[in-house]
Amino acid sequence: MSLFHLIAPSGYCINQQAALRGVQRLTDAGHQVENDEVIRRRFQRFAGTDAERLADVNSLASLTSPDTIVMPVRGGYGASRLLDRIDWQALASRQQRDPLLICGHSDFTAIQAGLLAQANVITFSGPMLAANFGPNIRVSGVRQILAPKR
Repeated sequence: MSLFHLIAPSGYCINQQAALRGVQRLTDAGHQVENDEVIRRRFQRFAGTDAERLADVNSLASLTSPDTIVMPVRGGYGASRLLDRIDWQALASRQQRDPLLICGHSDFTAIQAGLLAQANVITFSGPMLAANFGPNIRVSGVRQILAPKR
């Protein structure tokens, strides 16, 4: 199964229960989830200080696990505050060496657009932890999304 690496470059996750439910659903489906401490991190309205959130993004360049899916906890506001300090070249080198699957939407789109413009890295508009895997939805629907292709 896949390894989900969580990042939190934007707003604080107000709905902690949804995020934790999302982690549980991913692990119940057989996936591993790492860096889940970012769910609880908070500084003012953000998911940590600018330095912490920037470190989340820049640390992607040094991830070593194959088949890693990078998924933000939530959107909101805050990613645009990081754009001028992201190490685009390091992220581009990582993607050329062993591509990460990077998905997200909302505020994370600013980082996705930067990856494309600055480093020619293609990402995917896709789910985020709290909003897409955490709500009270039919569990069978989540299982269908997470099921391996046959």
